[in-house]
Amino acid sequence: MGCYSFGMTTKPNRSQPVSPRPVTPAPAEPPPSHKKSFESFVGAARKLAKEQVVPLKLDVNLIFANVGQGVSAVLPLLGKLRAELPLLPIDDLAKLPLLAEALLYAHAESQRHHQPAKRQEIDEKLTELLALREPLLLQAEVFAHLGLLPKDRVAQIRGGKGLFDAAQDGVALSDLYAEYRDRLAGKHPFGDAQLARVAALGQALLQVITPDGARSPIPAAAAAAMDDRDRIYSLLVLRHGELRKAGFYLFGEQVDDKVPPLGARLGKRQKVESIEPAVAPQSPATP
Repeated sequence: MGCYSFGMTTKPNRSQPVSPRPVTPAPAEPPPSHKKSFESFVGAARKLAKEQVVPLKLDVNLIFANVGQGVSAVLPLLGKLRAELPLLPIDDLAKLPLLAEALLYAHAESQRHHQPAKRQEIDEKLTELLALREPLLLQAEVFAHLGLLPKDRVAQIRGGKGLFDAAQDGVALSDLYAEYRDRLAGKHPFGDAQLARVAALGQALLQVITPDGARSPIPAAAAAAMDDRDRIYSLLVLRHGELRKAGFYLFGEQVDDKVPPLGARLGKRQKVESIEPAVAPQSPATP
């Protein structure tokens, strides 16, 4: 019998699975950002002439909704507009929703900068001030009765009314004790830290409490934010006017239903139309 040699057959190693090729994920879209929208348009808004700027008097949320509705109605017909109205700023119309987002951001910033100090913080400082003011003033009245302090100055401090006067009293009492420091040394329980504290509290409160009948001051940052808000709004009014022209061309008398005025409310559009601010028709450069 012949001898047969059987070769060894190598079996594939199934214990190590083949790794799939790495898949590079698609770059994620950046999240919506009203701040970026604001930054895109604020340059053009700041270039508006002074006579083109009108103050914001409408509800920004209503403006945002009406812009969205108008653009949604016109957007599918941009090709028709581009062909038949070549002078119409089509790119500006498509960007109107972003400009409305910029207005939301500008309005929020103007409110943030214009808000006064937190009421809780004011109340805490006022409570601490009054707790120091009364014993200091009572002690000063005793000193005035004994001839150690001028009676008229102490009486003037006592005679003030209201929170603004109370804040002034903190500074005035600190000054009074400091001026007569040598004469009063060793005759009262108040230390330098307490006198410094009542003055600091009084001065801090004077910055945030408005006297009766006075206008509330507008900080510089708040004024700048309000100006940016009004300029963004004015730019939106200008460009929304072009959208309304396109809407009238496309929809005729149905324009108010398709492309409502910025401040339009359901059932009140004709009335709102008449109070919407008029601005110069020039269109600023597109950002």
